[in-house]
Amino acid sequence: MKAIVVTDEAAGTAGMTLVERPEPQAALNDVVVQVPASGFVPTEMAWPSTWTDRLDRDRTPSIPEHELAGVVTALGYGTTGRSVGQRVPQVRSLPKARFSTRQFAL
Repeated sequence: MKAIVVTDEAAGTAGMTLVERPEPQAALNDVVVQVPASGFVPTEMAWPSTWTDRLDRDRTPSIPEHELAGVVTALGYGTTGRSVGQRVPQVRSLPKARFSTRQFAL
């Protein structure tokens, strides 16, 4: 899949690069969403969650995102409330999930 990644907080949006990344696999309770449209806001480069996860571990290279829309393509074991083929509009990643300016999301 293609994804826009950032690796340098100081570079801001100028540090964004389009790269090829492996497609995500659904883990326990995960939902994989194919994403034909997503967005981010430039201020996201200043959000702590762009650079570190909930346990304060480094997240770089990070894939910025704010909202996305797509279709569920896979479910992890134990996942409920979603089904493969279901449309997922306006997903917001608060707190920061593992998705967005990319073709697939978790």
